[in-house]
Amino acid sequence: MNNITLGVHLIVKDEADLLPHCLASVAGADEIVIIDTGSTDESIAIAEAHGARVFQREWTNDFAAARNEGLIHASTNWILVLDADECLQTPLTELRSLLQNTQAQAFTVNIDNWVGIRPEDKVKHSAVRLFRNGQGYQYSGRIHEGIDTSILSKHNPSAIEHSQLEIIHFGYLPEIMTRKDKINRNRYLLRLALTEHPDDPFHSYNLAVNCCQDGRLQEAETLLRQALQHVALETSYRPTMIRDLCKIYLSQGKTNAIDPLLMIELERYGDYPDLHFLLGQSLESQGLLERALLAYQHAESIPEHEVFSGKYVCEQGMSTFRPLYRMGFISQRLGLQEDAARFFHRALQHHSLYTPALQGIAAAFQRLAVPDAEIATLLIQLVPPTTSASRSAIMDTLFEINAYETITTLSRDVFPLELDTANGIISSLIITGKLEDACIAIEQLTSLAYQDNLGLEHKKQLCTLWAICQWERYGEFKNDLLSHASHELRSGLEYIERCQRQQEVCPVEIEVDHLYSSFLSDLIGQSVKLQQLRLSHTLVDLFPAYRSEFATALYKEGNWEAAGEQFIVLVRDKTTDASVLFYIGEMIFDKGHYSEASEWFQQALEQEPEHESARIGLSLCYLQQAKMSMEDALKSLIDAHVHGPLQEDIRAIRKSISLLNRTPWHTQWSFRQSEGRSSI
Repeated sequence: MNNITLGVHLIVKDEADLLPHCLASVAGADEIVIIDTGSTDESIAIAEAHGARVFQREWTNDFAAARNEGLIHASTNWILVLDADECLQTPLTELRSLLQNTQAQAFTVNIDNWVGIRPEDKVKHSAVRLFRNGQGYQYSGRIHEGIDTSILSKHNPSAIEHSQLEIIHFGYLPEIMTRKDKINRNRYLLRLALTEHPDDPFHSYNLAVNCCQDGRLQEAETLLRQALQHVALETSYRPTMIRDLCKIYLSQGKTNAIDPLLMIELERYGDYPDLHFLLGQSLESQGLLERALLAYQHAESIPEHEVFSGKYVCEQGMSTFRPLYRMGFISQRLGLQEDAARFFHRALQHHSLYTPALQGIAAAFQRLAVPDAEIATLLIQLVPPTTSASRSAIMDTLFEINAYETITTLSRDVFPLELDTANGIISSLIITGKLEDACIAIEQLTSLAYQDNLGLEHKKQLCTLWAICQWERYGEFKNDLLSHASHELRSGLEYIERCQRQQEVCPVEIEVDHLYSSFLSDLIGQSVKLQQLRLSHTLVDLFPAYRSEFATALYKEGNWEAAGEQFIVLVRDKTTDASVLFYIGEMIFDKGHYSEASEWFQQALEQEPEHESARIGLSLCYLQQAKMSMEDALKSLIDAHVHGPLQEDIRAIRKSISLLNRTPWHTQWSFRQSEGRSSI
């Protein structure tokens, strides 16, 4: 057994961008076998440069056939299977050590699927990727092919052991999914597979996943419900089907379907943290905060080593920072700020850059009357600002809690002006009225931001900040800005100036040229966020069709008085949409005028029947009016019983009001934004 040889097998087609990283991760393998199915880029040359043996094969819409072609050419004792968009994270020496003196026929490995750019954007699962060669094993499955069925046809389940080997999979990153057109390719292959095997729940399940990736949730729900009727209880992927179906239900607000399903399935999969977490989300959305807290506690109580046992498909942090954050959030909702801070702190111990927990702990301390400067010091202790990512996390958190003055006083030695922190620093300078300092900072970054290797988003962000600065200072966009701006931005700014010079007012009935529509919306929203209303007022005067967006932005930023003035104009001009009607109703509701508020909520529902927040607001208005009527009736009774039917009805209504108020129906503002609300 000491003469163990290891081969690495891949299927490749036009993978020149990812293949070098993949092959570098397995450097030192005894053999690399690549089946190329029609590359037209440099994939073959790259593979051969890494010492691979490349065999070309026509693509027949069958991954298993291509995998089995590779097995024909294998000459090693063991085979590790990878995709070109993966890399082996575990050192080969550790892998070889695993194979010494083992009786196993195969091993499952842990696969980290990256689905976004944030550290927490990962989904973990395990699969058989390492197995003995020369045993007659064959892959099966046109897509999502596997070799475990072949192994289990010759051996009992104990022949496949779980390992702690790790593979990172990049293929689910959105830009790769789009570039490779994976959704359409996979859909075609899955439908072929279902044509051949119409009763196979595995193909139906994977087609449902494909539908979710493409936003076709109703189709995905139907497929999953049908597949669950045919899949055996002991099937390994069944709990993942339950998880995915509950996520679909949750996105559609079908809590009446989630709760009974999970109550049954958690009896079977009580050690699956994702299901406990989904139950918590469902209960939380219904205002059942104490029960949601218990569900999150169940998720957090599952030991991490059990989560990584390969038994379930799990999102990163489902037994650690995610439920701890939700427990902190619920504690905040219940007014328990110290408890909230403790939960957020525990979440950060598992993932120090988890932005929601950072913002949560900062908001909790702010509500506990801790000065913003001390909160900044706390954040620096929790997340030492030694990397661009950590500095950005601190800056974003302080900006989120409106600690603008504190941001402007942070040491530039510790927080240098860099692309990831520029928006927070410059925006804070603008908000605090330091427009000249903001312009200087923008100029310092201009040369850096316009290097060819930097994204368009950074360039657009800086130009937008500069445009708002200049308009506030000079009432125009200076030529030095226009000369540096992208063509799209320059065209938009010139369009605004041209309309202003000519006093061209666009009536509401006339749509602005579609080339400028998104640009104007962004500029209005950004100027409101930066509390520089001179430009946004100019834009709304020129383009009245954007008054609704302007009013909504003001309202969401907590500028209620200015928003109310715009709401009045919209009502007068009869140009209110469902959102504006809801916000008016919400403002009146918060003043306790429930009869009048109900009329606005009703109008919002007439325009948009699916407006769930307006529906809850309307229900609360009716309940509040009923409660007040009953309380008045109770006062008029001479011999009122303490525990009579009327009192019981009043208690029931109060309970319903409390429950609905716990649901996320109402617009939420930060602590700083809410401080001045009572005076409006």
